[in-house]
Amino acid sequence: MTRDKKLAECVGLWLAEGDNKTKAEITFTNSCWELVELFHKTIVEIFNVADLKIRIYVYNSTGQFQKIPLSNVQIRNYIDKRARKPYFIWRLASVEVVKKWKEIVNSTQFDADSYPGILRGFFAGEGNIKCGSHNCRVIRMAQSKRVGSIEKSLELFGVDYTFSDRHREGYIISGKENFDKLAAIVIADLHPEKRARFQLMLSEYKQMHYTKFSLRNKIINNLRGNDFSTSESLASQFNRSNARISDILVELKKEGLVKNHRVRSIDYWGLADSKLVPVSHIKYKYLNMLLNDAQRTKDLASEAGVCWTAAFRRLKELERLGLVKRREDKMWELTPTNFEVISI
Repeated sequence: MTRDKKLAECVGLWLAEGDNKTKAEITFTNSCWELVELFHKTIVEIFNVADLKIRIYVYNSTGQFQKIPLSNVQIRNYIDKRARKPYFIWRLASVEVVKKWKEIVNSTQFDADSYPGILRGFFAGEGNIKCGSHNCRVIRMAQSKRVGSIEKSLELFGVDYTFSDRHREGYIISGKENFDKLAAIVIADLHPEKRARFQLMLSEYKQMHYTKFSLRNKIINNLRGNDFSTSESLASQFNRSNARISDILVELKKEGLVKNHRVRSIDYWGLADSKLVPVSHIKYKYLNMLLNDAQRTKDLASEAGVCWTAAFRRLKELERLGLVKRREDKMWELTPTNFEVISI
């Protein structure tokens, strides 16, 4: 393995698992010893400083001493009753090294040649594979915030994804075509358990041929198990074209079984009897501003930091959804409803 390849993988690991806020030390946390060892040896090789102050903290539920096959490293063992298996925290204390490391990360994470390695490291750190019922297979890379270099990497390799910050779901990838693209860059090779699970998923993946009513029923079951889905995500999951899925959704809507909500120019589909109403973050903000008392358009515009016209348009859109109304005195207030509004 070349140094550049290992460096890119460690940048991906650190972007996924490391603490990138502190200026005094580099830290990396993981329960897979192979990843900790890779990170340690790469950092030592890069900086080649004899007196690097490196510590490894080992946590397990029993306090049993763990032998670490590394020299010139301080090892400390601790008890964590919550730990289902041992995990490791690797730390290097040096303001100078931290500064240089962040410079390396910044230059590496936007280098296209490093993208395969960054994705491998990122997946090894925060990736997981979910195989559920109804042949549902999904890859997730947990994150609460978007990571620019990861999105550029996925887009470079033509991998379709969605992102959700709810419960740190992060990047969500489905569909065999996307899995094959990830397999081409051996995305799961760094983590032994994830590599085995990824290979098993690919080996069991079969091209699914649905009848019209079979696919229709699977779409309804999917919407029953999720708050909302887009036609793109359904097409990716069922390995069908977006046009095919859209045709079925339109038929189901005509039958009164599903309905769509347009948020930021994207249609979110859910069951017709759902009590949830999705709105954009901006509209959700206006609803929160009206929680305690009715307000005039100009006051809402001032609080939102926009012009009167922009605020009025958002309010009229909320009015069409039946969530607010304008009184005769020109004050806006919330409309009593049995629906639960969620922000997406």
